[in-house]
Amino acid sequence: MRKIGSILKAAVVIGVLAVLAGCSTGTYQRGMFQGYVIGSTAEEITSKVGKPDSIDASNPDKPRWVYQKKTFDPDNFNKADEKAIVIFEKKDGKLVGADVLYG
Repeated sequence: MRKIGSILKAAVVIGVLAVLAGCSTGTYQRGMFQGYVIGSTAEEITSKVGKPDSIDASNPDKPRWVYQKKTFDPDNFNKADEKAIVIFEKKDGKLVGADVLYG
């Protein structure tokens, strides 16, 4: 009976560690990430989630910031997204985060 209790405790610890692994430092659940970037300026986004890994400025009116492995999908067993792309649009003369694409 003691052995079953020890195995159960170990299973719970492993489960908790698996959940925490999806929430490791520097990564964000998709909804949290969107909450940080939608409607925010570039400066605000940088202060909240850091600098992007790359910037696509081929369309100056809608630049895209690309983050690598910065987000995870809670609806898919906390699988890390390869990239999160923040799309900016002009609002009141300022570029603000308007949408996020995950890939």
